[in-house]
Amino acid sequence: MAQTMQEIKKPILHVSCVPRKDTTLLKISLSQDDLGILYRVTSVLYNHGWDILEAVAETASDGHVQDLFVIRSWDGGEMTEELLCQIRTDLYSLFYEGKTVAMYLRENAKEEVLVRKIGDSEASLKLYNPISSDFTVMDLRMKDTPGILFQITESLFHLGIDIISFTANSFDGKIRDSFLLRTSLTGEKLDEKVMFPMLRAKLESFL
Repeated sequence: MAQTMQEIKKPILHVSCVPRKDTTLLKISLSQDDLGILYRVTSVLYNHGWDILEAVAETASDGHVQDLFVIRSWDGGEMTEELLCQIRTDLYSLFYEGKTVAMYLRENAKEEVLVRKIGDSEASLKLYNPISSDFTVMDLRMKDTPGILFQITESLFHLGIDIISFTANSFDGKIRDSFLLRTSLTGEKLDEKVMFPMLRAKLESFL
């Protein structure tokens, strides 16, 4: 059968990395933007024992999305070609083959993170809408715990909140996570009367 003029495009997923002194720059390019990119990436990196220290999303003029992640291994290991290939395979199944994050974590015996409670009595959460910005700012201070970023991104994903950028700074066994957020439905700041209480309750349920 002859192909039509509007040929169905094959999903695109490019994964590459650039080694640094103490970290690795991970580049992930997708054929289209989607809610929950950081959510899926954190689940895969958590499964393989890597932390995300920084993340920035960029959208090209052709609609492709390139996300940049500064990552670090829990045990100081290096990113190998074999591991990079496995990360790409795992991500492809989550983005394009219908596998859910919960299914993926269960398959890899990491499902405990889905219901884990951190129990950090000193954790603090700040949410505010700067007048000069189009995004909501969220700052979290808590003890540094592997997998905590996954739990945060899972909460945001299920509330329909899009992450524009993320940075993490560690100090004295604590970590400060800073996010720029917007609603995925309208692309606007989070509503302070409706979304702020919902997000705060969701995060405080495991912090």
